[in-house]
Amino acid sequence: MNRILILALFANLALTSCQQAPPGSDAEDERNPFFRQASKDVADLNYPAAIKQFEKAVAVNSNVVKAYLQIGLLYGDKLGDPISAIYFYQKYLEARPNAAEREEVVAAMEKAKIDFALSLTNTGIQNAAEIARMSKENVDYKQQITQLQGTLAAKEAQLAQMAGAATPPKATAVVPATPATPPSTAPAPEKKATAKIMPARSTASKPVEPTTTKTDIPSVPAATPPAAPAEAAAPSADAKQHTIGKGDTLWKLAKKYYPASLDLNEEIAKIKAANPGLDDRNLKIGTLITIP
Repeated sequence: MNRILILALFANLALTSCQQAPPGSDAEDERNPFFRQASKDVADLNYPAAIKQFEKAVAVNSNVVKAYLQIGLLYGDKLGDPISAIYFYQKYLEARPNAAEREEVVAAMEKAKIDFALSLTNTGIQNAAEIARMSKENVDYKQQITQLQGTLAAKEAQLAQMAGAATPPKATAVVPATPATPPSTAPAPEKKATAKIMPARSTASKPVEPTTTKTDIPSVPAATPPAAPAEAAAPSADAKQHTIGKGDTLWKLAKKYYPASLDLNEEIAKIKAANPGLDDRNLKIGTLITIP
């Protein structure tokens, strides 16, 4: 009976020792009620409430050091506070220097340091980043300039080809124009010379009968028209000029200009005599006649 009791006691001790997590382990952290509540707040994106719960977990049990790491991650990745993140990363590494995720924590700490340096004005890191950006832009600009120079050279080549294609017609147009002038001037004096020589020979032989007949034909009709108005203007100083209008007849004109005449037929005869060639049956409108 005593042996049974002793065996039962040892079994209970073994079970209790197996159920209890070693201090400072992840299992102990996750079994903490505040730690679990903080994990729920993180899932709900309530980061400030999660940080408060992690801090309570550490305050109740100083072995729950994983809360330091979680607080550091929240400050660095979610809340943009690199200084607070660095502080809690260091707290975690001090409590667990041989943690399995040590390298990841160190990398997160370096990132927080860089973020803090970038938040400052005129820092070396900012200058380095600005220099890197400017150098990249410089390379891009150089590439763009090279491309533009290439396109410009291609355009200039096209313009040169177009100009070269346009110039030959101008040259060909000038070439035939220059030789065309000498032959036209050369035969001209020869024709003039022959023209002068031919009438000289004809005057020497004096067979002028055909030339006189040719000149008589155009001279006769040309001489008769100007002679008539010259004779009509002469009769007297009292003569009047009248322009034939619509409906004018010699009878109306005689009656108009000689109202006291007893014989208008005599006056009509005077008008005919003063205007030879005047057809009293066909007076043309606009014709200027003399009234003696």
